Amino acid sequence: MARVFTGRVVIPGDKINEYFEALQKAEAARAPFRESLEQLNQEFGEYLATKYVRKTVRKHTGIVDLFIHFICGYTDAEQLEDITKGMVNSHFRSWYKRKVMDSARESDLRVALRKFFQFLAAEKAMTYQKVLDALK
Repeated sequence: MARVFTGRVVIPGDKINEYFEALQKAEAARAPFRESLEQLNQEFGEYLATKYVRKTVRKHTGIVDLFIHFICGYTDAEQLEDITKGMVNSHFRSWYKRKVMDSARESDLRVALRKFFQFLAAEKAMTYQKVLDALK
């Protein structure tokens, strides 16, 4: 099961270069997953543009973009099936409150992610029921 990384890490000064190398390798390994999520978000934006005004589309795709950043940078999920309801709910919300300064409410986050996963289910035939159930 995928985990969310929390807490602090202490890296000795003589090991900092090894840490940066490991970080680069991890980012390179996760690049295809990130790119596929970003492509899905772009398609999600095009789908929303047929129904909503541009401001709403930007709001939802922006939240999903930050969710992608959270999933790829703060969890060890390597595919969409690895995303748990805790990641999509409490972990993402608390991360969002700590890292992002905007006027989005928790309900805005939930609605944007619910619409994204509903889009995946309806348009891409990629159903993640445990995530959809968590976003009700």
